Amino acid sequence: MTEELNQLLAKVELFTELSPDELAAVASVANTRSVAKDTVIFHGGDAADAVYVIASGKVKVVTTSTDGKEFILTVLGAGQVFGEMALVEEAPRSASVVTLTAVELLAIKREDFHHLLNTSPGISRSLLAILSRRLRRANSKMESLAYMDVAGRLARYLLDLARDHGQKMGKGWIVVRRPTHSDIAHSIGTSRETVSRLINEFEEGFGLVNKGKFTYIRENLLE
Repeated sequence: MTEELNQLLAKVELFTELSPDELAAVASVANTRSVAKDTVIFHGGDAADAVYVIASGKVKVVTTSTDGKEFILTVLGAGQVFGEMALVEEAPRSASVVTLTAVELLAIKREDFHHLLNTSPGISRSLLAILSRRLRRANSKMESLAYMDVAGRLARYLLDLARDHGQKMGKGWIVVRRPTHSDIAHSIGTSRETVSRLINEFEEGFGLVNKGKFTYIRENLLE
C-alpha cells in the first residue's frame, strides 16, 4: 500500500519534484478519505485545517452570491490539489468545494503541510507554479466574462476542459466527460437552456460530437 501511495503521489502536480524519501514523508502524513458524489468538502468561510489531493474523481470549486446563485470557479480532477491557498494565507476558505463524482482524497493537516513546505523546497516551487497557473486561468476567465459573448465563453470553456481533463482517442479526437449543462451554465454565467442550444450548434459546425455523457473534440482545435 505504501509503494502504491508513493507512486500516486509522484503523479500529483504538487509533488512532481520530490525525491523518493520526500514522497515517503508526504505519504506518512496523508490520510485517505472516501467521499460520495454531491458532498460538500468544505464551505467558503470555513477555517482551513487541511490541504487535499485528489486521488480519483472530480470536484468543483464554487462561490455563491447573496441571492443563492452558484458560480463555478473551476473543476479539478485526479492528481490536482485544493485547499492550499487558505493554508498559505492563514485565512478562511475563499470558496466551497463539492464533489461531482465519488472521490478518493488524501488529506494533509495544516501543521504537516507547513512542515513539508519548510523541509521540501520542491513543494514550494511546485506550489508557486500551481498558483501562477491558476491566477492566469482566473485572469483568462475574467477576460472572457468581460469581453466574450456566451458562444465564445462556452467555446473557451470546452477547450479548457479538453486540455485539462481530456483523453486522446486517436484519429485526431479528444474525449472528455461533460459536466451537466447546468454546471456549465454556472461556470460561464448563462442559462442551462442557452448552453444546450449552443452545444447543439457547435456539434453541427465546429468539430464537436456529443455521445451520452461524453464530448469528443477535434484535437486541432486545441492548437
